[in-house]
Amino acid sequence: MNFFERILTLCENTLMIIGGICLFLLMALIVSDSGGRYLFNAPISGVYEISELYLMIAIVFLGLARTQRLKAHVRVELLLERLPVSAARALEVVFLLATIVVFLCITYVTARTGFNSIVLNRWTTGVVAIPTGPSWLIVSFGSGVFTLRLTFDALSIMLGRPPSGGVPDPTETTHSSELRT
Repeated sequence: MNFFERILTLCENTLMIIGGICLFLLMALIVSDSGGRYLFNAPISGVYEISELYLMIAIVFLGLARTQRLKAHVRVELLLERLPVSAARALEVVFLLATIVVFLCITYVTARTGFNSIVLNRWTTGVVAIPTGPSWLIVSFGSGVFTLRLTFDALSIMLGRPPSGGVPDPTETTHSSELRT
């Protein structure tokens, strides 16, 4: 799994960089649009559509997998910290498997919708017409990579390894004294 993990990590890091670029572009577009609107009475057409359909979606979905690898998603560990390590690990696997099922569905449905939108040539009806298919594919791709990361983490926990390339197992932070002894 070491080779797979390196490829997945490279993909996650690349997607995070792309998401960061999208965040910068979103900021630049909004500042330019606001400046143009209030200083020159000439807003930039299509900023709302581009921001809504592409940039915000890319910012959110392209960063999901890396956030999972770094264990930076918000978690409530009230129950996990009171369970024995083995039960906490089993519950973590159950949670991961449930999340995998949900994100597999999201990946499939958004990919199908994206390809259908491209085939049917669907565009927005706003001020500036923008194709809708690619935005669905961004969601699908980000969700797909996130699903791969979740699968890797679930397999790592089931095999007794720390998930996500050396990042501590989530149960270690709550049971660190038990694991060190």
